Amino acid sequence: MSCRNKKRKKDKDCPGQRKITSFCRQEAEKDGAESEIGSIEGTIAGEGSGVSLEEAPAPSVVAAPESAGDEACGESVPDETQMDGEKDDSQMDGENEGNECSFEEQEEKRKKLKQKFKKKNSGHRVGYDDEWAQKPYTWLYPVNNRTGMMCTICKRHRQKQRNGEYIWSVYPATCLRLDKVVAHHTSEQHTKACIKDEDRLAAEVNGGIRQALAKTVSMNREAVKAAMKLVYHLAKKEIPHTTNFKDMIKFAESELGCEVLRPLHVGSNATYTSSTIANEFLAVIGALVEEQTLATVRDSPFLGLMCDETVDISTTNELVLYCRCIDGAGKLQVKFLKVVPLKDGKALTIKNALMQHLEGKDLSLQKVAGFGSDGAACMIGRKGGVATLLKVDNQTMINIHCVAHRAALAIGQAGGRVKYIGETFKPNLLSLFLFYNNSSVRSEGLKEIQEVLNDLQLKMKQPKDVRWLSHDSATSALYRSIRSVLVHLNSEMNKGVVMATALWGWLHTYKAIATLYLLCDVLPQISSLSKIFQQKSLDLTEVQTTVEAKKKVVREARDAPIVGGRLEELDHDLGRQGRLHDLEIQDSPKQRQEFAALRRNFVDNIIDNLEERFPQMELLSAFSILDPAHLPETMTGDYGWESINTLSEFYSEGAYPISRRELKDEWIGFRQQLPSYKGKTPKAMCQLVSSNITLSCQYPNIKGLYNRMMVIPAHTADCERAFSCLKRVKTRLRSQLTDVNLNHLLMVRIEGPDISDFNFDEAVERWGGLRNRKILI
Repeated sequence: MSCRNKKRKKDKDCPGQRKITSFCRQEAEKDGAESEIGSIEGTIAGEGSGVSLEEAPAPSVVAAPESAGDEACGESVPDETQMDGEKDDSQMDGENEGNECSFEEQEEKRKKLKQKFKKKNSGHRVGYDDEWAQKPYTWLYPVNNRTGMMCTICKRHRQKQRNGEYIWSVYPATCLRLDKVVAHHTSEQHTKACIKDEDRLAAEVNGGIRQALAKTVSMNREAVKAAMKLVYHLAKKEIPHTTNFKDMIKFAESELGCEVLRPLHVGSNATYTSSTIANEFLAVIGALVEEQTLATVRDSPFLGLMCDETVDISTTNELVLYCRCIDGAGKLQVKFLKVVPLKDGKALTIKNALMQHLEGKDLSLQKVAGFGSDGAACMIGRKGGVATLLKVDNQTMINIHCVAHRAALAIGQAGGRVKYIGETFKPNLLSLFLFYNNSSVRSEGLKEIQEVLNDLQLKMKQPKDVRWLSHDSATSALYRSIRSVLVHLNSEMNKGVVMATALWGWLHTYKAIATLYLLCDVLPQISSLSKIFQQKSLDLTEVQTTVEAKKKVVREARDAPIVGGRLEELDHDLGRQGRLHDLEIQDSPKQRQEFAALRRNFVDNIIDNLEERFPQMELLSAFSILDPAHLPETMTGDYGWESINTLSEFYSEGAYPISRRELKDEWIGFRQQLPSYKGKTPKAMCQLVSSNITLSCQYPNIKGLYNRMMVIPAHTADCERAFSCLKRVKTRLRSQLTDVNLNHLLMVRIEGPDISDFNFDEAVERWGGLRNRKILI
């Protein structure tokens, strides 16, 4: 108890009377009537009980300390009837003291004091009223001869105020005003006491402490579950969780009225809204998502690993791991595994990191049927690459260089081998982008010309060799706004801009325009090929078929424009009715001959690069017999036997061998059923054979081939998507994220189910079991 409270506890006078007495003394001193103070004080002190000051008994309740809040800072004043009852006594006292003041003068002074006292209380009616104790203030009752007020609910639970004092519960409130009663009814002190009282009543009605405890635990679990949902939402939306969790809790409680979160505030020293709690929630959620992912991976008959490297914002070399697997229904699943920090990019370091993760998660390397990576020497090197090192322990593992990378490299190298495209067109295309991108004035000037000419308002796109689709988008944007660009370059050239003069000299020639039209015809074919190869469910049988179809289309552009293509419209655009007829395009037979040679050279290089990077692999081609789409119209007796021999020979050894004799026996019957499944894809056939008990029992080795074919990765586009996610999560402001938190965030973002499908009850149970906590769940 503070010194101030101890002093007041020793004081036997009622605090309300003491304040009024002090007030009267100050007012009397101002009027120069110090000799009358004793008479007035005696009158006021005795009005509460109808007796004089000498006869008034001492209060039976300890006086309340003055509180910093509004509830204990008021004064008490007697009512009029009590003051009138003391007229004669005070008059006699005044006469006995030598007629210092007449009765009328004393009465007038009392009225003035009372008016000043009411004015000091802002016009409120002062004094306890029995009508206040009606609904909803049934908890109110007077004490100390009606000079103080107490709350029955707060007193029952000894509820303290926010500042730590016990007004209304242990000490009475002495400000006898109705607005103070209303303020206490809505105060945090009274609200907490009411909650405790409801729990007490529930315990009495429902059977005791056990039911009350169960209700409290249920409310606490719901509060923790709601807080976990906030963390899950933040992780799913890639929003920083440690800096936003507490603010979202506060906003939900104060602005949205989410009472479900209130039990998180157990006490002043135990509020479960800190960044540490947010990290604990994230760890539990991430662990549950990872366990569900690993359960699917472990149950898969075979696996396909994909990995790629990147450098994050903190210059840490990161290895992203993905896995292709077959679930219980026979469906192909692509799962994110982990981001592993590397001390260097050497092949042995990457191999050791892979093996450490597989062993730590109880995954066998012998189940890995395929390994996908980019074309870096440390990955696919014949002597010391990661794939070569892994094959030492698993001879049946097939290494695949990402087909999407191969397609991008094919078109990039084809353009680089053509001198004009590699040394003139590409650099000038990049310079044109920078010419507008580095100047807002030029960009606005181009936009105004596009509006005048009714062209599409397009911005120039940046061409980059490392981006698979950048050249396609860059040439397409220039083609669609070529007229506006030429007009604007001409105007800038007339102003003396050197760069505009150089770009105008390059772009207003027939060779540049024709090359632009050619690239707009050819690049979309390679871009669509790259998009196809980035699909998650891509299987090996689709790769070679798609490449052959695109090669056939590109060959058509070698000697003549593609029918319906942009190059076919070039002569019309340069004619009198064309869109380029008034732009002074330099045209000559020499330029047309140079372009014809350039076109043949460019197309030949594309075809050569595609054939070089997508060779016919005997083993992968053998899987095509399992695709009903490759069935001939008339099946001969020897159909598929050569491929079956190739597959049976390759998979006859290893941890999961296939019997040659059994596979041949199964093929005899299965090849007769293939025509009935001609409309199905390999993915559908894998699901059918895996889920159909009859087919699974009849053809177990055929089923194994389907499973292997589906999990062998054809690309590493999923790793590239993880790179983008990693860079959005680990930003400059979050560069200090730990590896554990980073993996949890990526796991929830990539593999986490919809928030309505996640099992938060299990997460709450696991979080509560981590350590002893003050909140009961």
